[in-house]
Amino acid sequence: MESLAIRYARFCVETRYETLPEPVIKQGKKLLLDLLGVALAGYALMEFPRMMATYLKELGGRGEATIFQTPGKYPAVHAAMANAACAHALDMDDGHRFAASHPGTVVIPAALAATEMAGASTRDLLAGIVAGYEVMIRLGMAINPSSLNRGFHTTGITGVFGAAGAAARILGLSLDEAASGLGLAGLQASGLLQVNHDAQGAKVKPINPARAASSGILAATLARRGAKGPLGILEGEDGLLRAVADDVKADLLTEGLGEEYEILRTYLKLHAACRHAHAPLDAALTALRQVPEGVSDLQAVVVETYAAAVRLAGIPHVTTPSAGKFSIPFSVALALHRGSASAADFDETAVADSSVQDLARRVELRVSPEWERLYPQKRGAKVTLITRGGRSYIASVELAKGEPENPATWDEILDKFKANARFVLSDGGCRELSDAVMDLENRELADIVRWL
Repeated sequence: MESLAIRYARFCVETRYETLPEPVIKQGKKLLLDLLGVALAGYALMEFPRMMATYLKELGGRGEATIFQTPGKYPAVHAAMANAACAHALDMDDGHRFAASHPGTVVIPAALAATEMAGASTRDLLAGIVAGYEVMIRLGMAINPSSLNRGFHTTGITGVFGAAGAAARILGLSLDEAASGLGLAGLQASGLLQVNHDAQGAKVKPINPARAASSGILAATLARRGAKGPLGILEGEDGLLRAVADDVKADLLTEGLGEEYEILRTYLKLHAACRHAHAPLDAALTALRQVPEGVSDLQAVVVETYAAAVRLAGIPHVTTPSAGKFSIPFSVALALHRGSASAADFDETAVADSSVQDLARRVELRVSPEWERLYPQKRGAKVTLITRGGRSYIASVELAKGEPENPATWDEILDKFKANARFVLSDGGCRELSDAVMDLENRELADIVRWL
């Protein structure tokens, strides 16, 4: 029986732009556009990705690929690493709720770097992105929620396979080479969720997808040079599946592979916070519209949601913007005061704002048996706003905006891209970059990277 590495490798090397369904191609371009905007804003606003980009620039090396907002070309393994850190820094990158991961932040930087390194076409880029998403998402679906409950950061441990699969497709690896690349990638799989529980650790959370993107490129490159990775890397007696999960839903590993596309079931974020905070944010903003006197009249806020949200986004006292993204109380208080929770809203002034911090202390987080029963099919929340006069205003959200069942409109996607990209680009630059991405198959990669 073929190993999973061979089955995934065959899917990756056989994926062709010409045979992809039109909705899949369109979704791939939307996700690319979204991630580029998020990454540019991440570089502009967050210290850690700039630190990483500066260090990797100082290392120098063969000029193969672009590091965002950095003149010149650099080794593809370094470009993928720096750009993935930028893409994850705001916690505004795409995700898949059943995989419990963020495929775009790993797969897209790796695919861009591989495309530049190989001089491949933009059609190859799109095919590689789709291949990488499919492999990464299926692995995450199979190991979760068990792996998540054990403390593994799914984006890191499955991202290496998505990055390696995308790179294998773009670099034109043979079936055997691609399978070896996936084996080599799995040897580097890592990532722990402890970063979510620490105010300083939250700043460096992007190191997990950054390392995954870089490791995937490295694995594919070494395989092309003849290195042989273990073909039983996933299902072997000491493979990844046994190492990171107590319960593996084996049927999901390959179900529908090449016929049904999980990339269509990814979500986009409209708030710059941990996804587990999004239903509370949507519900809080909806409830606030019912309060005649507005936020100034609020005495208390009660947020009822599922246990994983409280565990992974429940930092009680926020001292940094990064920690604020993993604190439902702070995120909700911020949104209630500012009317939004965008990339620009999570800043030092928000952390220093006594009115935001005071309201955050009056946000009570509760685990609801009902939301717990529905998770992960629904990632919902009920928010009750209690006024000083004792009146209550309630709103519930089953799935945050941006989920496939509650999709963002094209205007919302484009507005988000512009709001993020404007931190480094002019309005004209935003327009030209978005036009080039949405017409990607008819453009050269240079039409994209010149704006990055």
